[in-house]
Amino acid sequence: MNDPLIHNRYQTIEQRVVYHNNGASVHASPVETKAYMTALLTSLTNHVNALCAGLAEKPAFTIHVVCHGAGLDLFAIVQEDAVLKQRFDSLCEQGVRFLVCANTLRGRNMKLAGIYGATDQDVVPSGVAELGHLQMQGFAYIHL
Repeated sequence: MNDPLIHNRYQTIEQRVVYHNNGASVHASPVETKAYMTALLTSLTNHVNALCAGLAEKPAFTIHVVCHGAGLDLFAIVQEDAVLKQRFDSLCEQGVRFLVCANTLRGRNMKLAGIYGATDQDVVPSGVAELGHLQMQGFAYIHL
């Protein structure tokens, strides 16, 4: 029997996906921002779970989340919320990379040391240029 809850239709080709995270909106309230970031982490978790469903070993996939502008609020939110922090950490352990825009760091006068889980290797010169660069490399684009 072909059970759609067990069968993995996504294992035939490696997925290469970039998520665009520029936050809920420029004028979003803290509640709206947290709801957006929670939804982003939920979508990422569902995506990874779908790719791994019914498989004995982790499939090949590349998922990057480019964070710029208000999208950098994600890191503060996960640092302050234990449940979201666990979900973020789990995604990182499974291979999802969260990329940080250097322009936003400078524009917001932020230090990389204050960005939860980020290292020098996670910083890209420009979030929007990185989105274009990854799409030119064949990454599918997702924006929630």
